[in-house]
Amino acid sequence: MALTRQELAVLDADPWFAALSSQQQQQLLSFGRKRLLQGGQPLFSRGDAFCGIYVLLDGQLLISGLHQSGRQALLTLLTPGQWLGEIALFDHKPRTHDAAALQDTVLWQIPKTALQQLVNTDPLWWQAFGQLLTSKLRQVFIELEDRAVLSAEQRLVRRLCQLSLQQAAVPLQQEQLGQLLSLSRQTTNQLLRQLVAQGLIQTQYGGITVLNRPALLKLAQG
Repeated sequence: MALTRQELAVLDADPWFAALSSQQQQQLLSFGRKRLLQGGQPLFSRGDAFCGIYVLLDGQLLISGLHQSGRQALLTLLTPGQWLGEIALFDHKPRTHDAAALQDTVLWQIPKTALQQLVNTDPLWWQAFGQLLTSKLRQVFIELEDRAVLSAEQRLVRRLCQLSLQQAAVPLQQEQLGQLLSLSRQTTNQLLRQLVAQGLIQTQYGGITVLNRPALLKLAQG
């Protein structure tokens, strides 16, 4: 199943994909295949064998894990243009977390066999995939720094800005948003009520709609 013009535009807007050579981009397009998930359908689970890497083209993916205490830990929400699954490409170990579609979702998968063929044919692919992995690591450090120095309001507003980049509707429950930010349900609800009172967002069952993203961006800057 070929990629649509809109899906190709999502890929072209991704900094990692855009930095690849034309030949490398064509290889990823020719070796890949489209995956469609319905809302709630899992992509893979913790402990699954490595099956390739993915880029999200449409929809949203919730990344989570089940803690040894029995509680689910929500780690992040992926939006179009983000890649996932590359950790197991390097260490050949099972998946580290669960990935499931929060809504109807479209992905482009580069299967394990295709990845092996790429790196065997051209070892420079290891450098490219390493850059993809380190870009994720940089983002982790940025988020850790944000948690250390930003207020709860700034962190919540920044995440809403990030999640509403593609569409105004954020299909997250308030409790889920709080878990992503390590905020209590009470704090999350209080902050969201303040944003509703300012006319910046609207809350409804099962989601949040951003009404004034420019104002949110300004508020996120402090």
